[in-house]
Amino acid sequence: MNTFPKHRSHTLQTGRHSIPGTYYHIIVVTHQRQRVLANDPVASIIFQTFDWLETESRLKWTAIMVMPDHVHAVFMLGEQQTLSKVLHSLKRYTAREINKHLSRRGALWQKGYTDWGIRAESRFNDTVRYCYTNPVRAGLVEKASDYPYWRCKYQMESSEGPAQLRRFGSSES
Repeated sequence: MNTFPKHRSHTLQTGRHSIPGTYYHIIVVTHQRQRVLANDPVASIIFQTFDWLETESRLKWTAIMVMPDHVHAVFMLGEQQTLSKVLHSLKRYTAREINKHLSRRGALWQKGYTDWGIRAESRFNDTVRYCYTNPVRAGLVEKASDYPYWRCKYQMESSEGPAQLRRFGSSES
């Protein structure tokens, strides 16, 4: 299966039409940009939810970045799945669990989400690097490797210059 479609779906963002087996970069944002996500227990809830979605074959995640008020994720949409249903499950479950943990009520997430279909391998690499360096651009850390709320199935190497992707266990650079 070709996971990097050559043709852009012009209805993806407006109509949220999804293509199973395609990589997506999504961003979900907290309600009113509340800065409640970047702590160990809350980030763990988010990471565990992505793990569960993967176990259920709803997606295969590559990278997850939990920022104080939003989450970036890069993943392949599972077969017979839609982006809207997967993200609805993610947001509903994490909202319930995070609100319980924080002893709060009300909306955790803004309505909707931002999504991009990743149509080329070069864009995939650029997108994962963009997510990885987000805490640096936000002024949270000086080096991306110092930010604790990041998970990726690739190693990020950054010896002099931009971070490079390297699959775990690979000897390639």
